Amino acid sequence: MGSSNRKGRDIDAALRQKGFWRDKSGDHFFYFYGNAKIKTKMSHGAMGDSIGADLIAHMSRQLHLSKEQFLALIDCNLDAAGYRAIIESLGIAQ
Repeated sequence: MGSSNRKGRDIDAALRQKGFWRDKSGDHFFYFYGNAKIKTKMSHGAMGDSIGADLIAHMSRQLHLSKEQFLALIDCNLDAAGYRAIIESLGIAQ
């Protein structure tokens, strides 16, 4: 996908596939690894919407990724092990 926009349901599916889970409200994603607790937010109501560059940039920062890394995570070019390696290299997870 050339554009930086992604469908909310695609982001949801990709994050869940990588080990993230949603809270009861359906708006927050959490990821636990080692001593790291990483959180981002995407409205549950945005599932069918196109998520634009601003929210993608915000979610990228919350997940400690560049925009390109975040898009690779969503497009499944970056797997769960690759994500763990990134947060380990940043000292976020031990």
